[in-house]
Formats: sequence, C-alpha cells, structure tokens
Amino acid sequence: MEKGKIKEYKIPLSLVFLAISLFASTIIAIYWFSLAILPTVFTSFINYTGNWVYYIFALSIIGDGYFIYLFFSTINARRKFEELMNTDSKSNFVKNIRDLEIEARKLGPSFKKRLDEKKEQLKIKF
Repeated sequence: MEKGKIKEYKIPLSLVFLAISLFASTIIAIYWFSLAILPTVFTSFINYTGNWVYYIFALSIIGDGYFIYLFFSTINARRKFEELMNTDSKSNFVKNIRDLEIEARKLGPSFKKRLDEKKEQLKIKF
C-alpha cells in the first residue's frame, strides 16, 4: 500500500467508527434509563463490564464528536480542493497553489497526483 493511502478512506472509516460509537452510546443510554426494549444480550454485556460502562460511554461520546468532525472536515477539504482545481486560469491556479498543496497532503496520494497532473497541464514548475 502506498504511503498515505489510508487518508483516502477517511470518509468511509469515519462513518463506520461513528456508527459504532453511536451504537455504544445509544445502548448504554437505553440501559441507564431502564427501558424494556434492550435485548438481554446487551444487558448482560453491560452488567459484565461493571463500572467500566461509564468509561465506555465517555469514550463513545468523545468518539461521536471526533468522527463527526473528521467526516465534515474531510468533506470540506475535498470541496475546497475541487473548487480550487476547477480553474483554467494559470494566474488563479498559481495564486492558490499553496492551499491546493495543503489540501492534497490532507486528502492523500491520488489528490497529490491530480495536482501534479494539473501543474503539468498548465506548464507550472515548482
């Protein structure tokens, strides 16, 4: 695997981990409010964890916030990259080259490759 390739999977990974942390926080909240809709498998698992359930709940709430942030920041970075790349003006491209390089570094090797191809297309040497 190419170096930095995991960056290209930020969106699906953040969604998977967000689903896991939301599931954990929801199950624990249902358990604490003693709602009868919780299956016995989850109740027995929560009872087995004992006082660790508080730490699991805190980590799942922190995970919820972090993975929501990661998802939306990656979406915004991709949007910014696409907006800056969609120019045929060499002067606008050169003016925004620093921002494009930063966003490409955040997003992964395929975005860096697209940036290099655009530089070659506009005959820019850096």
